[in-house]
Amino acid sequence: MRSTNKNEGSKEKSQKEHFLQIYLPITTFVLLVIIVAVLVIIISGTNIQSVQQWANISVVLLIVPSLFISLIMLAIFILVILVQAKLLKWLPIHFANFYVFIMKIAIFIMNGSNKIVSPVINSKSKFFALKSIWKKGRI
Repeated sequence: MRSTNKNEGSKEKSQKEHFLQIYLPITTFVLLVIIVAVLVIIISGTNIQSVQQWANISVVLLIVPSLFISLIMLAIFILVILVQAKLLKWLPIHFANFYVFIMKIAIFIMNGSNKIVSPVINSKSKFFALKSIWKKGRI
């Protein structure tokens, strides 16, 4: 029984939140749009000069934020271009230094492995040289 009471309470709470978070904002926005439309119709019927003034104000209010946003985007693009130019000048030098460092490590490893393996290679080469001479019958 308790679980059904909890479910009913949570359903009511969910429906209340659903109304407050979805339907209330939508209805208030629709009502505001309707009220503004009615006011525009009433004002435009009486005085054309005031409609033109409100239209000019509306255009300014629409253009100014887009202008600021476009200026900010332009500044960001300029900064990106400048940073890329700096990186293109800086990166090749450091990549060349990094490549030289890696090559030094590779040469060090090859020299070390050659020193380690050289006694085995020398002894095998001498053994095969003696073996080939022995097979030819020179000794």
